[in-house]
Amino acid sequence: MDVNRLSTPPQHHFFGYYGINPWDSTGTHHLALETDFHTHRPLPADVAAVGLIHRETHDFTAYARTSAFNLQQGSMLHWIGDAFTFNDWEDGTLVSRAVHPATGIVRTIQGSIAAVSPTAPIAIGLNYARMAHCRAVVGYANKMNPDDIVAQPEDDGLYLLNLQDGSARLVLSIAEVVRRSGGERLVGGRAWFNHVLFNTDGTRLLFFCRCRHENGFDSSLWTVNPDGSDVAMQIPFGYRVSHFDWRTPTQILVSSDITGEMGFVVFSDGACDFMPFGRGVLPSDGHASFSPDRQWLLCDTYPRGSRRLAQLMVYHIAENRKVVLGEFHHEKQFTGDIRCDLHPRWAPDGTTVTFDSVHEGSRQIYRVDLSLL
Repeated sequence: MDVNRLSTPPQHHFFGYYGINPWDSTGTHHLALETDFHTHRPLPADVAAVGLIHRETHDFTAYARTSAFNLQQGSMLHWIGDAFTFNDWEDGTLVSRAVHPATGIVRTIQGSIAAVSPTAPIAIGLNYARMAHCRAVVGYANKMNPDDIVAQPEDDGLYLLNLQDGSARLVLSIAEVVRRSGGERLVGGRAWFNHVLFNTDGTRLLFFCRCRHENGFDSSLWTVNPDGSDVAMQIPFGYRVSHFDWRTPTQILVSSDITGEMGFVVFSDGACDFMPFGRGVLPSDGHASFSPDRQWLLCDTYPRGSRRLAQLMVYHIAENRKVVLGEFHHEKQFTGDIRCDLHPRWAPDGTTVTFDSVHEGSRQIYRVDLSLL
């Protein structure tokens, strides 16, 4: 496959996370952050430019700046109509900004966006300031005193954000989810939510609840309505559970060892009817997302082997067939908080994939044309 660099050095460019559409409605401009560093975890004073990369000229145009970002997930950039959003700080509080690039108009939304509904003018917010003291790689650097972080708060969790009037309200607390889990091993552990995703019709959410212990953290997988009702634990603490996507409004794909060995499984929301998916063809884990027509799965691996090659692939579901799009060498320094997961993302028409990589030495965004598949 022909892989082309979309962004231009020497500045570093990255989008951040997988499973989110980075392209505007014309398919001309791709959302990105631009920094002059990428080999240390962002500090409170570090700033990224927020802007758009032109598909043909590869020029980056900055529209704003933010210090609410990390190298793994960026600033959780999203399109909402003809405007794009990014997370930001305002007087020490996290907010999100909605920028209309054609007019320059900027609106402020209370709370930092984690996921945007595909069908309604709402989003779900997370407290990335708190997350910096739970799992720093996915939080936003700040000067909060770690001793002030409540382990399992009643007043923090999932926030419902109104994208029209900019308001926010807490709909599900971390404390409530920990209580519902019934896990004795969680007593006193610092817990947090992460990786929120709306289903395909915007009626349901997936999210992780994670909790610290002496040797790392445990994870559990949950679904809930956007208003915080009908919360349900899908995979309890004690199992490995990693990346996920919605295949339909009710069917979920996740990498987990819930069936005995780590690998992708599919199941129905609330049914616990776990079935292996792509075993022997797909990797045991990866940043996986379904194509817009739901016929293909896009996935990657972490750097593997002595050559530290991260593999990018698509998988044809009906044919149980994998197509390797490329393998990309990542130097040994790119581990931990400064690693560069490929985090591949579909374009809305399903003919283009973009991903972040450091295989040429700097952190840049790359594009793969899938029209010949």
